[in-house]
Amino acid sequence: MGQFDDAKELVGHCKPTFNKIEQAYKESLHDREIKKTLLIEIKNFMENLRSALDFTAHGLFDKYGNSTPSKPRIYFPYAWASLDKVHFQSNNIIEKNLPGVTANRPDIATKIESYQHFENVANSWLPKFMELNNENKHQQLTPQIRKETKQLNISSGGASISLGQGASISLGHGTSISFGGLVIPGGQSFDANNPAKIIGQGKQEVITWVSFLFSTNNELVLPLLKQALDGTEKIVNELSNI
Repeated sequence: MGQFDDAKELVGHCKPTFNKIEQAYKESLHDREIKKTLLIEIKNFMENLRSALDFTAHGLFDKYGNSTPSKPRIYFPYAWASLDKVHFQSNNIIEKNLPGVTANRPDIATKIESYQHFENVANSWLPKFMELNNENKHQQLTPQIRKETKQLNISSGGASISLGQGASISLGHGTSISFGGLVIPGGQSFDANNPAKIIGQGKQEVITWVSFLFSTNNELVLPLLKQALDGTEKIVNELSNI
């Protein structure tokens, strides 16, 4: 198998792994603790996707690159979060990671630039993922933190009030809020931790949002991993067909 085939194989392997991560994620949230199964699956998932990107880079170098050193270090070029397009180009990030490719195939360099965060906000997953993965190389397991946030929803007759974590409403005596078929009388304060006293027809509910975040950058775990899977698959497929 060639480098591009290896990259596609790794991406294909990561798809069912993501399903395992989702299952372990739900179990960990339910049990209020981070299961080692989840950590191990995330670690393997991230390393395999990173390897898929680097295999793709090797495939491009083998076809279009050249280097004076006989064994250059080849990696997929990416701009870290603070690097803009001007400095990405002036620092020769592509040339340093894929020597000779820009000179021989400038269209490929343009394509690689299109995957960077400075070209499209939808690509912001790439530096986040790569930097997390670089950190992951130096630790046994990727730590995450569990976060709960609450939201208070009060609704009646098609109208509603929503208060997120940290927000509150205080009503003085003699004041009130009326909408739909309910009244929130004065003389009270209410928030996501202290629901309101209401009169009339309506519904009041407290929703607790629970998620795991990467402790180093506070990114939500599942959304970032899904973006990395979809984004890596796109990169691998497009560059392997050039």
